[in-house]
Amino acid sequence: MPAYCVIVRALAIPFVLTSIVAAAADLERVSPDKSQFRRPAAIARLDDSTAVVANRCGTLSVIDVEKFLVVSEYRIGGRLTDVATANGLLLITDSENSRLCLVRISRNGAEIVSELPVPTHPLTVQVAPGGCSCTVASKWARKLTFVSLDKPAVTASIDLGFSPGEQLYVPAKSRMLVADAFNDRIAVVDTAKRELAHVHKFGAHNIRGLAISSDGESLLVSHQILNDAALPRRSDIVWGVMVNNLLRSAKLDDVLNGKSGAMYGGLTVNVGYAGQGAGDPDTMFVDEAGRAVMALAGVDEVLIGEPASRAFQRIGVGRRPIDLLPLSEGSFVVVNELSDSLTLIDMTKDAVIGPNAQTNAEETAKPEKTSPPYDDEYEDADDYDKKYGDKSAYDRTTSTYGSSYQDVDIYTSHLSLGPTPKPGPAERGEQLFFSARLSHASWFSCHSCHVEGHTNGGTSDTFGDDTEGAPKRVLSLLGVGETGPWGWNGKKSTLPKQIHQSAASTMRGRGVSDESAADLAAFLKTLSPPPPFEPAVTATDRKLVNEGRQLFESLSCADCHTGPTLTSADVYDVGLEDQRGLRHFNPPTLRGVGYREKLFHDKSAHSLEEVFTKYGHQLERKLTTTELSALLRYLRSL
Repeated sequence: MPAYCVIVRALAIPFVLTSIVAAAADLERVSPDKSQFRRPAAIARLDDSTAVVANRCGTLSVIDVEKFLVVSEYRIGGRLTDVATANGLLLITDSENSRLCLVRISRNGAEIVSELPVPTHPLTVQVAPGGCSCTVASKWARKLTFVSLDKPAVTASIDLGFSPGEQLYVPAKSRMLVADAFNDRIAVVDTAKRELAHVHKFGAHNIRGLAISSDGESLLVSHQILNDAALPRRSDIVWGVMVNNLLRSAKLDDVLNGKSGAMYGGLTVNVGYAGQGAGDPDTMFVDEAGRAVMALAGVDEVLIGEPASRAFQRIGVGRRPIDLLPLSEGSFVVVNELSDSLTLIDMTKDAVIGPNAQTNAEETAKPEKTSPPYDDEYEDADDYDKKYGDKSAYDRTTSTYGSSYQDVDIYTSHLSLGPTPKPGPAERGEQLFFSARLSHASWFSCHSCHVEGHTNGGTSDTFGDDTEGAPKRVLSLLGVGETGPWGWNGKKSTLPKQIHQSAASTMRGRGVSDESAADLAAFLKTLSPPPPFEPAVTATDRKLVNEGRQLFESLSCADCHTGPTLTSADVYDVGLEDQRGLRHFNPPTLRGVGYREKLFHDKSAHSLEEVFTKYGHQLERKLTTTELSALLRYLRSL
């Protein structure tokens, strides 16, 4: 096994900067003084001294990791989600334009060498061992695409049956692992045959990190678990009973061979503890010493420790750390998405980080700069910033002594990727949405259940319908700004009212102010609905979809699911009772209904087909096979 056991987002392959061909069309340079929200998404190593950051705003930032400063920035366009390197090229996924860009970068500039269309919403890219090919995971298309890099071309595509996110190659076994972006699955893909070998389900969600242990024997996974039997009481939240944040290990061979229950056979470590939750464990890697290094995105920290010891050191970084790049044993870079910054962490005994590194006895004797409190002393992120300072305002190359781990001092150095505008309501709301500090003891954020604004697919008793003991399906928030009223019982007439309810009764922190509720609502209104699940592509298919739409209307389905949002403002007796005997619900939107694998408030229907065949939902007669086929085709086109 290599010393560094594959971080989840970027395969670091050595890369020598070369000159650009004079006739090439250069990418536009971005002024270092340009003020914008860059929102870094991923980082990859170019060579010993250089790395590149793919920013959500469509730019690339080139970083000198030895001097820890921004060297240059280029505009590629779109919404960038990941970056990797292979054979002198950057491989960059753009979710807005559904493309994979191959970019060459040098000391003199940058150019797009090639662009390949890939399935809808590419999320991650991984380079295969040897660097001659890569795979792209497309979230909404639910596909894994194989790309040849010798003569750039798509060579194969696998339908995974779920929305893929993180990827991890296991080169010795000709296998790769692909995690569900939202729910509870890890797929095993045979890379030689380019086919799906196995799929493991293990009751998890928000799977954000995959790594292999230093001995090569175990798969390590960072994820969360939502307990549908727990209640959102402080006693259940403070111990991680409602939402647990975990580092799980499983025997790698058992996973690769598809052994039943393989994901339950190893060690499960709670990375938070009573009174100090570790909301939203994210990307991770394993270093040469066998230590797991994990980003805790919801609490703005990085965790370091040996999994078997169950003892971890936590280090404060920027807002929402979501990617990690190991540089050498004991040093690595953290990508902080919502503070537009990087953090360099060095645990080597002779660490020297930047011109302002604090190494003398007087400085190291200072109290550790801690992360925000876990005792609900502060109402929301605004109060936290008043106490601890705005983490989005890091100066370039400011360095601090952080703490110590195993008798080795830890130093941190923070680097801004460039100036940012003053945050507006949507930007402030985004910070709140991804902050676990809104919950009691920092155990979970809004994102924990509504992953990236969508859903983790679970059920939870949130008290949101003013009852107890009737858990309901976690709804997607994509397009939620258009689908009022809110709540399963439709009692909240505005989004801020629903947000106040969720913060108080579900998250059990100190609630949010009216301003923060308005900010969160502003962010939620930026979330677009998912793309159509299976849009019609042929004349015959369009004819079938139209027949299904006409049937949908004639069966009075459109009375409840009406207009462009496919919902309505009323509540209806749906013919199904929850555990408290309630039958009247506000109809969820049907936009993107094909992505839902279980339906109704309690997920009792396991498919769209069962809604009509098993439950006869709101039907006055039985449908013929032809009618059912047309109706299902229409619904899957939404």
